[in-house]
Amino acid sequence: MDDDQTQDGYSQADWQGHYDASDLRWDLGEVAPPFVRLWQDKILTPGKMIVPGCGQGHEVVFFAGHGWDVTGVDYSPGAVSLLNQTLKEKNLEARVLSQDFFALDATHRGIYDTLLEQTFFCAISPESRGDYVATAHRILKPGGFIMGLFYETGEQGGPPFNTTKQDIHKHFSKKFALVRVEKCDHSAEQRKDKEWLAVLKKK
Repeated sequence: MDDDQTQDGYSQADWQGHYDASDLRWDLGEVAPPFVRLWQDKILTPGKMIVPGCGQGHEVVFFAGHGWDVTGVDYSPGAVSLLNQTLKEKNLEARVLSQDFFALDATHRGIYDTLLEQTFFCAISPESRGDYVATAHRILKPGGFIMGLFYETGEQGGPPFNTTKQDIHKHFSKKFALVRVEKCDHSAEQRKDKEWLAVLKKK
């Protein structure tokens, strides 16, 4: 990857290339364990959820199966196709949008109770993080939540792009109350000691 790509992140074609090659090395193959724990602890309660950059959509499938009204968003046709196939196989209903998260139109304004963040914030260019916060704030209901896992790689470049606790405070604190930001102690093995679990409430 050249320097420009390293700074700017992947294009839609780059991500689609991974699906075409079945190279999904970032994919856990299951819902992230910390989200299951939040569900079991009743910190996550059913409502209207959106999952940006949902990929194959393990989280979409999990929460759709537990009573949530879920919308998954991804601009890679390969991701959307795989998720729709899984939903059909499991006889589950969820809305799957094949589009750019940042281009969600006015019909999404203020309608979601929860935004579930899982490997999307670290996948976009760091220069787009302000747009991420603005979009999340725009589409969440008053008092809505971001429930997120933020990936601290400790490395330069990306994706995935390094996200520290300081980065979370820097980008979100103006528009969100930081209810909880802590190093996750029950991550999947390949992400052990690299995830920040954050609960952020829209101001």
